[in-house]
Amino acid sequence: MAQSLNLQRNSEVFLSTINIQGGAASLSMTPSNTWKVEVLAGFAMSQAAATQDISAMETGTTPDRSSQRFKTAINPVEWNFQTYLRPTGVESNVGYAAHNTAGSSNSKPTADWYLWQSLISNTTAAVGDKDSSVWQASGTLNTAARTATANSFAHNSNFGSSSQYHLYFKLDNVVYQVANAVVNQAVVDAAIDGIATTTWSGLGATLHELTNTNGVRDNAIAVFGGVNALATVTTAANACATNLAKVASYHPYATWNTSITGSTATASFIKNRLSSLSVQHSTEAGVATTYTFPLTALSLTYNNNITYLTPEELSVVNAPIGQFTGAREVTGSFTAYLRGADGDSGQFLRNLVADTRPTHINVANANLIIGGSTAPFVAFNMPAVAFDIPTHGIDDIITVSVNFKAQEPSYTEGNGGEIIIVAKK
Repeated sequence: MAQSLNLQRNSEVFLSTINIQGGAASLSMTPSNTWKVEVLAGFAMSQAAATQDISAMETGTTPDRSSQRFKTAINPVEWNFQTYLRPTGVESNVGYAAHNTAGSSNSKPTADWYLWQSLISNTTAAVGDKDSSVWQASGTLNTAARTATANSFAHNSNFGSSSQYHLYFKLDNVVYQVANAVVNQAVVDAAIDGIATTTWSGLGATLHELTNTNGVRDNAIAVFGGVNALATVTTAANACATNLAKVASYHPYATWNTSITGSTATASFIKNRLSSLSVQHSTEAGVATTYTFPLTALSLTYNNNITYLTPEELSVVNAPIGQFTGAREVTGSFTAYLRGADGDSGQFLRNLVADTRPTHINVANANLIIGGSTAPFVAFNMPAVAFDIPTHGIDDIITVSVNFKAQEPSYTEGNGGEIIIVAKK
């Protein structure tokens, strides 16, 4: 009988601190350390090999014209997927009964809070079966380093190597694990006619298909749901949003406990058309002007510039042995219609063109509010921003496009602080 096809429509993605391929039991997975990631179509993961071709070059009428290919190394896994940016309403760190099992923060204000933490912080989102959120009260995450506060773990964005997790891609009936995965980059897109999304990308050490050697595939299926290795039993997915200590289960993406009684609510979508931008810029003469204008396009990128180390020994196929972070970069761009009134995009352009100062650390700030000032929204506040000179777009309606780079403000220089994320439902 022909084997059934594996469909993207039936595929699912999970992130966990638990290593099933490494021998961990399904009971080790709980909603505190394993999360479903609701991804859009077009996700990918792949691992390629580095090769070297050696060709012979001789003179004569019958030269050796042979060519050989050697596999020299296994490259790191590359993965990416896109999610909707959805506020959960879990913005307090006072503590709900079910969420306080770990004695940690309850501030988890976006459905993908653990991905943001993996990107920005050196604190792993869970240790064992206990979560360890660094998000603070009022749904806030600041890149600036700080010590632990009430129900919020210590945080530092200046880390030499990124926290490692395990990504599970359940491609219908085939399950792959990206071992020791790291989150390298997030790109927030707020196209005017769409729903706010984040495109996540990163790297991993190895890519494994989970087979039933030592029962590893069935351990994963016991949590994620699906057909067992013998195709004799179908297991339902085991999700729980109210009991974070429940074993052999994961936390769903869209459902969150929002009260001490265990009531759940659904995370909200964000309509980009309501988004706004507020920019304050001080001229060389010391005149500060606040510009508030609607946008036609917006993109924000946070990049860790992670690189993997791979040995170069002869006569073996080398494999990655570890990763380290590069310069932390927060960049982006926005587009708006050209308007000439005071406090609008035209005056903003004029002041940027006239500014001849080489550094802009303390002269401009910006607050991008995706979804508008009324919840649900996610705001990205940047206390110190360097703006490039805007460029014009000549179309039926004239536009200006501006690239920017967020920097550490002077009062947190050396300790991060380029961006402050605030999520409200």
